[in-house]
Amino acid sequence: MKEVLIMSTTRISVNVDGEVKQNAQRILGEIGMDLTTVIDLLLRTIVREERIPLNLQTEKSYQEEVYRQYIRAELEKSKIEAADPNTRLFSHDEVMSSLKMQREARI
Repeated sequence: MKEVLIMSTTRISVNVDGEVKQNAQRILGEIGMDLTTVIDLLLRTIVREERIPLNLQTEKSYQEEVYRQYIRAELEKSKIEAADPNTRLFSHDEVMSSLKMQREARI
C-alpha cells in the first residue's frame, strides 16, 4: 500500500497596493505562475535557507554598486584601449578623482 502525505494549508491575508498586485499578477502570468505559487515558494525558501532570499539595499548602497560596476567596465575598456599606442591611459588616482567629482555632482 502506498503512503500519501496530506499537507494542511493555511490562508494568509496580505495588504498590498492594488496596482502592485495587478502588475505582479501580470508579470507572473507571463511566466506561467500566480501569486499563491510565488508566495508559497518564497516561504519555503525562507524555511529551507533560514534567510530572506532578497537583495535589499539602501539607495546609497545601490549607487556604490553601480559605481563599482562602472569602474570594472572602465578598467576592462582601458585594457582594450591600451593596445592602441595613441590612447592616453589614466592613473588610478585620476579615475577615482573623476568618479568622486561625478558622484558629488549628482548628490
